Amino acid sequence: MRQLIGFLMVGLLATATHVAVAVTLLAKAGRSAVFANGAAFCIATAVSYGLNSWLTFERPFTRRTLRRFGAVSIAGLGLSMLISGTAQWFGLHYLVGIALVATGVPPLTFLAHRSWTYHG
Repeated sequence: MRQLIGFLMVGLLATATHVAVAVTLLAKAGRSAVFANGAAFCIATAVSYGLNSWLTFERPFTRRTLRRFGAVSIAGLGLSMLISGTAQWFGLHYLVGIALVATGVPPLTFLAHRSWTYHG
């Protein structure tokens, strides 16, 4: 349970990091939304990897865990896009898609990190 709570707390901090970076790049640097969100995703993922390795799963920083963390993060991004795209295709309100992503993707990524990224 401690790992799950830690994962959720790190996730909230990574989300806040993503928003802060994206808004800064959009509003202050005049960058495009695509660039701003791409950069924000990379920075938030780095924050998430560091804090989850150190605090949540208490594992050392290694190339192996970094590669696996990145793979799970990209898979989570793809799943998020698939879920939100499917919700849009069915004509659902965008908040339904966001709710499905917010409640479905984090538990799956937590399980993937616990059983694969940081396992063994």
